[in-house]
Amino acid sequence: MRLELERIPVYDGLRSGSECFICDLMAEAETDAIAFHLGNSVMNPETRVRVNEHGFCPSHWHALVEANRPQGVALMGDTYLATTRQKLAATEKALRATKGKRQTKKAVKALKELLASRDAGCLVCTQMQKRLERYLETTAYLWEQEEAFRKELLVSKGFCLHHYTALLVVAERVVKEYDHFVREITEIEMKHLERIGEEIYWMTQMFKSENHGKEWNGCEDAHRRTVDKMVGRHRVIDPL
Repeated sequence: MRLELERIPVYDGLRSGSECFICDLMAEAETDAIAFHLGNSVMNPETRVRVNEHGFCPSHWHALVEANRPQGVALMGDTYLATTRQKLAATEKALRATKGKRQTKKAVKALKELLASRDAGCLVCTQMQKRLERYLETTAYLWEQEEAFRKELLVSKGFCLHHYTALLVVAERVVKEYDHFVREITEIEMKHLERIGEEIYWMTQMFKSENHGKEWNGCEDAHRRTVDKMVGRHRVIDPL
């Protein structure tokens, strides 16, 4: 039942025609998570406790600001900063009282570790991670259970390299014919890595004077799609 909940979005994503439909789904997941934390949840005490403890990674703090909902960001920022200052108190005291390089280095290290712990556990990343796991599991499940999905996947453009790798790992706990799945998905992926390689090469040739006036053959945006294929279009969330 849990996998059935993601059946429709995964089918819809597969039909997007992009270099990685999982990237498309994760873009939606990110938008939903940002909207959630700037909606009514900002007044929910339980949510505020989680925000104060975990907060957001730098990129998602900025995404919250860019969503143009200043009141919600201000409310969360106010209590998150207050919590951070409380956690900093002991470290700040140690930094002010240091004597000698060794003691100073120890205090600076403690500060670095504290701030790193505040960046870890981003609530938006956590929501996205859960969605990613379900999308990957559903993709593997549908490949095995529905011939129609499998046929559509075979003629898709595959995945970015990060989501391709993540899918192969996650599929081990979903697919019975795991070795067959890995071979088939890899064949799809390598086919489209070759295609995008040819397209980006042709794009480089189109900047040469002797090729002026020749057809681009749909490669005008090959540089953008090559980057999409190599690294995806969003911060990679590890589901493993």
